[in-house]
Amino acid sequence: MSEDWKSGYVADVAYTLGFYRELAPTFLNFACLLNNVEGPPLDRPLHYCELGCGRGYGTTLLAAANPDSQFTGIDFNPSHIAEARNLALRAGLTNITFHETSFAEAVLLQTGENPGFDVVVAHGVYTWVERAIRKDIVEFVRTKLRSGGLFFVSYNCMPGWATVDPVQRLMIETEKRSSRSSIDIVNESLDLIKMLVDSSCAFVTQNPGLAPRIEKLMRHDRNYLAHEFLNSGWEPLYVTETIADLAAAKLTFVGSASLIENRIDMCAPKSLQPAIMKAPDVSMRELLKDYAVNKQFRRDIYIKGPQRLTPRVQSDRLKAMAFARAQTKYEPIEKFILPVGELSLNPKSFDALTFVLAEKPATGAQILASASNAGVSEEEALIVLLLLINSNVIAPARPDYGSVDRSASVRLNSIVMEMTLSSDTHRFLASPLLGSAIPASFLDRVAASALRRMSDNPSGEDLASLAFKLLAENGQKFQRNGKNIEPTPENIKEVAPLLNNFLLQQYPVWKMWGLL
Repeated sequence: MSEDWKSGYVADVAYTLGFYRELAPTFLNFACLLNNVEGPPLDRPLHYCELGCGRGYGTTLLAAANPDSQFTGIDFNPSHIAEARNLALRAGLTNITFHETSFAEAVLLQTGENPGFDVVVAHGVYTWVERAIRKDIVEFVRTKLRSGGLFFVSYNCMPGWATVDPVQRLMIETEKRSSRSSIDIVNESLDLIKMLVDSSCAFVTQNPGLAPRIEKLMRHDRNYLAHEFLNSGWEPLYVTETIADLAAAKLTFVGSASLIENRIDMCAPKSLQPAIMKAPDVSMRELLKDYAVNKQFRRDIYIKGPQRLTPRVQSDRLKAMAFARAQTKYEPIEKFILPVGELSLNPKSFDALTFVLAEKPATGAQILASASNAGVSEEEALIVLLLLINSNVIAPARPDYGSVDRSASVRLNSIVMEMTLSSDTHRFLASPLLGSAIPASFLDRVAASALRRMSDNPSGEDLASLAFKLLAENGQKFQRNGKNIEPTPENIKEVAPLLNNFLLQQYPVWKMWGLL
C-alpha cells in the first residue's frame, strides 16, 4: 500500500491524548473580549470544526460540554478517526461528526444545512505539515469560515526554535536512514543528541540554553516526540509569516489565547515596551514581542471581519460574563511568573476573587463587588482576574450554566472513568458548566468510579477497599513510588484518607462542574 497519504507526517504511532482549554468556545470568547473584539457568541448554538483533531478526545469533550452546538473533527489518520467515532458513539453524542480526510479534500465536504463554521481551530498542526498542506488549511478557512468567524491556530514560532532547529534536523536525517519505527528513531536520535551534549561540542557550548532544553526533551513521552520532531514539514514560522499567510483567507490577527501576552507590560521588558508600542503595524509589534522573550510557541486568534467593541460595551459584557473556579482546591498564590519576571500578588485580592467563587459561579460584576468590599480597586481586580484565568485558577463559564443539559457530559465522563480502571490514558472530564474540560487525577477518577457503585455516605475505607478491587479486576494496582501495592488492610488504611479527601473536597466541586 502506498504511504503517500501520510505526506511526510508521522502515522505509525498514535497521537497523544490531551485537552487544551484555549480551544473551548467560552475561553475563546473571553480572549476576544479582552481584545475588544466580538468573539464566538455563547447565547446561540455554534458550528465548530477542529482541523487535525487527532484521536478526537478533545473535540469529543467539547461536544459533550456544549450539547447545543455542532462539532466536526477532521484528521487524515484512519486509526485516529475510528477511535474518535467509537468514543462519541459509546457516549451517545449526536452533535459531533468525524471525517477521515485530508485538508484539501475537506474543502469539498458537503456540510448539509450548515453553510460554514463559526469557529475553526488548528492546534499543533500548522508548522508540522508540508507547506502545500498549510496552503490547504488556509483555503479551508477561506471557504468554510463564516464572516465574523474565529480561527485559532497554535504553532511553533521563531526565534525561540532557532537553537533547537539543528536538533530536529539531526532527528530527520536519522529517520531518512532508517526503516525502523518512529519510536526507535526517536530513541536513536536522543542517544546521538546526548552524545553531543556529553562531549561538550561547540554546538552545545556556543548555545548556552541548549543543554537544559535537551535534558527536558529526554524526559518527554516518546510518542509526543515522534509527532513533534519527525514530520518532514516541521518548520517553525515567524509570526509575520503566519499573519501574511492567513491574510489570504481574509483573516485579521486579533490577539493571543495566552492571555497575558495581550498586555505589553506583562510580556515584554520595560526597556523595549516603547519601541514595541511604536511598531508601524501589528505584525511588527508581535514580532518584536517574540524577540523580547525568545518566543517558541504561539496560540493566536484571527477573525474574518472583526467587529470592534467600544470600551463601554466591553466593560458591560465583562460584568455580565459568568466565571467559575477551575480547581477543586485553592492554593494561595503569592506571585505570578510572567515572561518578563515575577509579579507579586496582594493576598487580599486573591482572597476576594476566590471567595465569591468558592461554592458557585459568579458574574464579573459580582466578582468586582467582592473585590470592592475587600478594599481592592476595580483596576487591580481586573488585572488579578486576568492573571487567575491565565493561571487556570478561574475559568469563563457558559452563560446558561444553570440550565444546560448535563447528560452528555455525564455519559462521556462515566465512560472515561471506567476506562481509567484498565488504563490511565484519558485524563480529562467534560464540564457543561464551563463548556470546557477539567483535568482529573488517576486517583480521583478511580475514586469516582468506585463511588458510582456504592450507596450514599461511604467511608474512606469502604471506598478504598472497592477501588483496590476494581483495579485488580481490570489488571491494575495502585502504586507507591512507582511500585505496585497490594490490597492489604494496612495499604487500604493508607489509601483511605486520600479517597476520603476526594469525597470531602473534590466531589462537591465535581458536582458543581457537572462532571457527575
